Amino acid sequence: MDIAKYIGLYLLKNQTCYVHGLGSIELRRKPASYDGRNLVPAVSEVVVVPVNTVDDSLSNFIATNEQISISKASNALKDYAAAAIADVQAGKEVLIPAIGSFFEVNGKLQFATAPQLLLAPPAIPAEKSLPRRNTGAAGMAAPQTGYNAPQQAPAYMAPPAATMPTQPAVPHPYPQVEEEKKGGLNWGRIILFVLILLALIGGVAYVAKNILKIGGGSAPAQQQQPMVVPAPADTIGTSQPATDTTQLIDTAGTMVVDETVPAAQPVVNKGPMLNFKVILNTYDERARAEKRINRLRSYGHRVELVAEDSSTYYIVLPLSVARADSSRAMDSLRRTYNPDGVTVY
Repeated sequence: MDIAKYIGLYLLKNQTCYVHGLGSIELRRKPASYDGRNLVPAVSEVVVVPVNTVDDSLSNFIATNEQISISKASNALKDYAAAAIADVQAGKEVLIPAIGSFFEVNGKLQFATAPQLLLAPPAIPAEKSLPRRNTGAAGMAAPQTGYNAPQQAPAYMAPPAATMPTQPAVPHPYPQVEEEKKGGLNWGRIILFVLILLALIGGVAYVAKNILKIGGGSAPAQQQQPMVVPAPADTIGTSQPATDTTQLIDTAGTMVVDETVPAAQPVVNKGPMLNFKVILNTYDERARAEKRINRLRSYGHRVELVAEDSSTYYIVLPLSVARADSSRAMDSLRRTYNPDGVTVY
């Protein structure tokens, strides 16, 4: 693992790099300057600042590029720093590729910048004391010397030449653009509004027509049908089959409504009525029984409290039903009052 290579790459990327034991290496750019005669361009140099801090950025950079753990990269960096300090103290130079090298002077750690970083273009000569150049009428520049001779006025000056009268320029016949009239009618919007209105009217008419058509088609055509009048029920014998006694009524020319009278349903005799009491609930405490019966009475039920003995109390409901409906009534009471079951008292 080449730690020196990663130190140089990290320094060029971030302009600063901290190595524990060596300090902070900074890449500084000296600005352009003027030495009185020439413009000196900017150059870069590397300096070492003795600081002590906690910074694992270089370790993370090495671990990311080498695909190793941060702790392994940190240990490798510490070993490199210890070896570099030992070499510098022994009088050797520790080289950082393309950046420079570490060396020691009077017990202080220094850094020598590589020549490729110090490479700069040549200086540009610039003399501030040179006067401005005067441009003649012919455009030729007079040579400048260190001594400026006083300018003498010409002995004779010709009168200015007469200027020719200028003719007014004939304007180019551009097509005149008519100004837009404001405040007039916008026929485009009017036509669009009329089209939308016609479309709405057509849609309403179409919907109304379909609704009327559906309404007219739903009503079945009433046909003239004869009205059937059933024969009296008492004329049909029990031992003979029913005979057709319908009468046909002529209703020509008039609309007839079918008024067929349904046959009378036979009355079923369910037998005599039974009067009995049904036990809805059984309690062994009178307080609980009274609480239950008060609740049922608050709902409008006609229930009674029967004390069988000192430890048995019944809540009974008087019932009067036909014999054929007794089982149905018991099932209804069971579902309503007590799912565990009700009994006859």
